[in-house]
Amino acid sequence: MVIVQIMKPNGSDEPGAAAMALGDALAIVVQEARGFTAEDFSLLHPGSTLGRQLTLRIRDLMHSGDDLPIVPGNTPVSDALLVVTKKRLGTTLVVDDQGKLIGIFTDGDLRRLVSSGDNFLSRKVGEVMAKNPKRIDADALAVKGLKMMEDHKITALVIVDDLSRPVGIIHIHDILNSKLV
Repeated sequence: MVIVQIMKPNGSDEPGAAAMALGDALAIVVQEARGFTAEDFSLLHPGSTLGRQLTLRIRDLMHSGDDLPIVPGNTPVSDALLVVTKKRLGTTLVVDDQGKLIGIFTDGDLRRLVSSGDNFLSRKVGEVMAKNPKRIDADALAVKGLKMMEDHKITALVIVDDLSRPVGIIHIHDILNSKLV
């Protein structure tokens, strides 16, 4: 057995950066030799950032039920804005007569309407919504949702059931507030 003592350059006996690097290297070697994975780590440390990234699902963070902002496509924009304001997600989902998702109306859409100078408040939200909003499965990892939002430069994703009816929405703030990153 060899014992190595690593000292700081000033001669103190407190372990320095080199000792910490050596300890990290040994930990990695043992981890690989035993087949210890990131998933194993997440089971032992579910509250850690890595643990949350490997276990936190969209369904754990999404808004659903009465918290879900939904309006029919024939709703006047002025009324849709009341739903956007009340639900406090910066958006409302737009559905057809069967409750199927047909679009999304966001605060960004509102800003574009205001800058157009159009008299839009009496128009139907179905005329001014964005069609085909980005969707994600409720069982997807939250980190995947964050990546989708970053990639598409959007702030919300929609969760739908097998019949394309909205069952949830997740906002980027939900993910950031979860301390996922």
